[in-house]
Amino acid sequence: MAFKLSLPFYLSKTMKLLSTMQTLFGRRARANESTETTAQLQTQVQDLLASAQYDAAEKLCRLILQKDERSFKAYNSLGFALQLMGRTSEAMQAYQSARTLNPDYWQAAYNVGNLYKLTGQLDAALSPFYDAMVMRRKVQANDPQADPQDKGISQSKLLHDIEQLTYLISQGKIDSNILDAKAALEEILQYMKQHSAKVVMELPPSLSAKCAKWFNRFLNYRDAPALAGGALNSDIDWAAVEDAYFANAPGMTYIDNFLKPEALTSLRRFCLESTFWFDYQYFGEYVGCTIEDGFVCPLLLQIAEEQKAAMPRIFGDHRIHGMWGYKYDSERTGISIHADFAAINVNFWLAPDDANLDPDSGGLVIWDKEAPLNWEFDDYNNNTEKIAAFLQETGAKTFVVPHRQNRAALFNSDLFHKTDNFRFKPGYENRRINVTMLFGDRRAS
Repeated sequence: MAFKLSLPFYLSKTMKLLSTMQTLFGRRARANESTETTAQLQTQVQDLLASAQYDAAEKLCRLILQKDERSFKAYNSLGFALQLMGRTSEAMQAYQSARTLNPDYWQAAYNVGNLYKLTGQLDAALSPFYDAMVMRRKVQANDPQADPQDKGISQSKLLHDIEQLTYLISQGKIDSNILDAKAALEEILQYMKQHSAKVVMELPPSLSAKCAKWFNRFLNYRDAPALAGGALNSDIDWAAVEDAYFANAPGMTYIDNFLKPEALTSLRRFCLESTFWFDYQYFGEYVGCTIEDGFVCPLLLQIAEEQKAAMPRIFGDHRIHGMWGYKYDSERTGISIHADFAAINVNFWLAPDDANLDPDSGGLVIWDKEAPLNWEFDDYNNNTEKIAAFLQETGAKTFVVPHRQNRAALFNSDLFHKTDNFRFKPGYENRRINVTMLFGDRRAS
């Protein structure tokens, strides 16, 4: 998958360290001597952050706060600068100050959750991530604005959302928002089918407001609490799993009946009923959700922690740092060949076995060659031509894990892998669903 590095939200590009002092003095003079507004100074802060001038950004934020002590955006930017300089305790204080001053500022809640996650406190990240998702994706009745990340409307995404809302109605989840959203999305989908053959398109102004109100909005959430008796199948010989992992160098195996039945049922309902599948602009037209945008619940955290306890030889001190879910149409392409920025990768599947029309496929293909440590992220995560050439040159062999419900593929995350070809029955409850968990740093594996 195209892995999302967990930087604070509004940082969208790789930043390189530049000289700070000359710029700092210029900013400082303008802040003290001119009549620039707080908003103008805040724009300058963003420029400094984007050019990796963190020390200068910190000082300008503090000057802004001298002018306006209630500037929640300045506190949020201050937290960002401090975090990127490694001063995490001070960064958390700044983010929390931003949240206190403006509880509706979702960016600050997101950054609090992200900082908890980066410091290994994933349980503490759950609540602020959820708060940020609700604020960011709530239904806006008056003057709705599309989320900046929702550039263009996808037919496959609309089809998924309509199917999901229809499913919720069949399960008795009937309220005005769900009914109105379904009607609006059906109208938008019909327009797309009639006016464009494009997979993704922009809507005319006559439909854009309606779309902004209902498209990619948070309408329903099904919680999945931790289970008192544990989530992993207690009948599994976990030591034997570890032996199999290390026997298949450089580390790969799979586990059947991975979760207890009650855990599988709860997690499947979490994925079927929660309307958090906000990511959709993928080549394979599947939909997804990350831990940062709602794909987190107590049960998922419990599964992550129990794996570490059950297989200490594999996981060691590696902490979970990435988690997401993907949901696929019945016949689409999946994720192309790549490696992930992690030490250990766990993928498991939730769709029922009778949904899979080809039991010999539908899962994961793993190659027995690791991504070179000197490759850049875009090389091993996105450059399929370079990867294919490397695998051919090294004589890599494949390890195929067919899809089964409640089967988990466990492997060294440096290994190249991809979604296998799949063909599933049509229908919402038959959609292929996979959960991915990433542990540790590939450089420390």
